[in-house]
Amino acid sequence: MVHNAVLGTQQFSDVPIIDMTHPPIIRGASVRQDGRVLPRGLVVAKDSNGDLAAYEPGLATAGAWEAETAYTAGDLVKPTTGNANGHYYRCTASGTSHTAEPTWPTAVEGAVADATTAWAEAGLLGVDNLAGGGVLTEAVDTAVEAVAPVLRHGTVVQANLKVAGSAAAAADIAALEAIGIFAI
Repeated sequence: MVHNAVLGTQQFSDVPIIDMTHPPIIRGASVRQDGRVLPRGLVVAKDSNGDLAAYEPGLATAGAWEAETAYTAGDLVKPTTGNANGHYYRCTASGTSHTAEPTWPTAVEGAVADATTAWAEAGLLGVDNLAGGGVLTEAVDTAVEAVAPVLRHGTVVQANLKVAGSAAAAADIAALEAIGIFAI
């Protein structure tokens, strides 16, 4: 059951996350208050403040934005200026960057054009290590909810896991298994 923070309303979902093959351990954990809706089945990790946010395994290799550089859709970059809040950006259109760095939006999924490429705000830095993370068992609206139910140990339905907006890859499954969450 998903609670949407509107008094007296509930939304039911038919997307199973938990598989009862191995009993789950679910704990409440604080989530980063960044105005995002985190979907059920999302793999989450701790940020530098100890709050949970969407797990993004590619952040460790995300480089700084560079001028006149070819980027491919899906590439991750960190701004070189004006990024006091620690945002990162995902390339949404393959192309070449401009000679001057764009003004980066900080709104959730805010978009910006950059010569022949484009970027979208993709989150905040610091969530590329699964230690202390898990899988959300319910959707969470971080604009109004500060605590989320997180599966910390047990078995999950692999087909319904999400990492960075996509299905969980083999490396993501291996990272989950390392912390005691097994996908079937």
